[in-house]
Amino acid sequence: MVCPTMSMKELEMWIQAGRPMVLVDLRSRQEYEAGHLQGAVNIPYEELETRLEEIPRQLPCVLYCSRGSQSLLACSRLNRLGRNAVNVYGGLAAYRGTHLLGGRGEF
Repeated sequence: MVCPTMSMKELEMWIQAGRPMVLVDLRSRQEYEAGHLQGAVNIPYEELETRLEEIPRQLPCVLYCSRGSQSLLACSRLNRLGRNAVNVYGGLAAYRGTHLLGGRGEF
């Protein structure tokens, strides 16, 4: 299944515009606490399927991880389950915007 994908630059524009979405950081809790994007909730990749009820169905679910591979897998899985999921390619490593809280975390 093809997964809708956006760049970090596009995500930056969504954040700046206040576009309604659920922004999910799929990295570990430690990585999230070390630095994450403004508005992101932390649902580690390994916990995603058991925590789906935390993601509202009516909003796009925008997923990012460290480098983009886990978010692509998660996006594909969520879309197969009928969710409106979007992958951010390149992960947090590709982020160059102004909405980073804390550091970049561990890659």
